[in-house]
Amino acid sequence: MSASNVITVLGLYVIKQDEIGVRLTLGQFSGMVTPGLGFAIPFVQQIMKTKRSLQTIDLPEQQIVLNGNISVKISGNLNFRVADPEKALLEVSNYRYTMQQMALTTIADVLGTKTIEDVRNEKMKIAAEVETIIARNAADWGLRDVDIRLTDAQLDASLQRAMMRETEAQKEANSIKIKAESDRYVAQIFGDAADILGRSPGAMTLRVLQTLSDVSNDKTTVVIPVPIDMLTRHQPNQQSSSSADSSLSTSEEREASPSTNYPVAELRLSGSRTITHCPNCKAKYNVTDILGSDQYDIDPQTPGQQIRCKKCEVTFTLPVED
Repeated sequence: MSASNVITVLGLYVIKQDEIGVRLTLGQFSGMVTPGLGFAIPFVQQIMKTKRSLQTIDLPEQQIVLNGNISVKISGNLNFRVADPEKALLEVSNYRYTMQQMALTTIADVLGTKTIEDVRNEKMKIAAEVETIIARNAADWGLRDVDIRLTDAQLDASLQRAMMRETEAQKEANSIKIKAESDRYVAQIFGDAADILGRSPGAMTLRVLQTLSDVSNDKTTVVIPVPIDMLTRHQPNQQSSSSADSSLSTSEEREASPSTNYPVAELRLSGSRTITHCPNCKAKYNVTDILGSDQYDIDPQTPGQQIRCKKCEVTFTLPVED
């Protein structure tokens, strides 16, 4: 109980150090009583006392539906202290029960607006919000030093399994991403090393020697040293012979391929200008400035000067006069 009556013997009573109380004379408040020995008029005055030390109330587990239609079970405990016994004993019939019910209702109202991530990650912040609301109302009942602690939210077994699968999937995706980034980094390093070794024959030789040294540690492998000069001695000759063969084959192909036959246009003089017409569409062209210039010959391998008609896209030949 939140309050109890003091038993008097011949009007004498004792209040303990951790207690505080009120005096009622003919049922009306007539003052407060302090720890120690006191006197009350029998049958006229009544002494009521309560604890003034810190009191703790266990909040029973309750099921709350969070924002997102997720149901959780949460419990906690509530701590407070009686500061004004007149208000605590006379204005509230049972302040401990009242505080417990108000705490449960406030927790349900506050958590109903939170998500499961808020409940799991911001439990202290939610408890502070609930504590502020309770302390504001408890001050009117003579109570102070309100402190509330919430336990971890308990989810349904099926929801816990689903969240565990989601967490495992996220961890697996992160591990794959990290492995891919490491593979890309290693490949980039190998590529840079290959470029450096390719530009420096001496570095390549040292790398070959290092590889031979590593392989020679295995007693089951037989290593036959071969000078690198013997392997690279004939490479320039091979390159020159291959280039000569390619040049010869190119010249032979040019000689074997027949010249392309283009229609020949006629040249005419018109004053100081040289005029020609496209053999296909009869388009007229002034070729005074480009006649005989290799810059405007689109097929230098064919005798004459080849130009292309801008109208019909037909290539024709301008005879070059000696």
